[in-house]
Amino acid sequence: MRPLITLLCYVLINSCQSDVTTYVPFVEGYWEIVSVTKDQNKVKDYKMSGSIDYFKVNADLSGYRKKMTPRFDGVFEMSLHESEFTLSVKGNHLMINYTNNGVSYSEEIIRANKASLVISNADGFIYTYKPYEPLTFE
Repeated sequence: MRPLITLLCYVLINSCQSDVTTYVPFVEGYWEIVSVTKDQNKVKDYKMSGSIDYFKVNADLSGYRKKMTPRFDGVFEMSLHESEFTLSVKGNHLMINYTNNGVSYSEEIIRANKASLVISNADGFIYTYKPYEPLTFE
């Protein structure tokens, strides 16, 4: 009876966890930062950001992240700096693994869907993004 209860508990715990691979299709795109938190305290709210992050994800889960500045005419000015990455699943965590100039580090994608992207770094900062929407003047 005890092995059956243990198995049942294991199945229930694992069935409650979400499949983080479902986040992958939502990572690619133009994302505008909304806020930064640490230890559940707001560090900064962004009413409007002067730059946005563009994530490109390839079929092999490699890609890059690039800072872009939107212009009023709808065109982006791109920075020359590009951070290459690979996405990987470790346990029940979707990780972005960077290697730049010989330095490797990772961030965790806590959530990614059509409405938001939430990323946490090793220092405990949590960055919340919303999809970028161009300003329109009529």
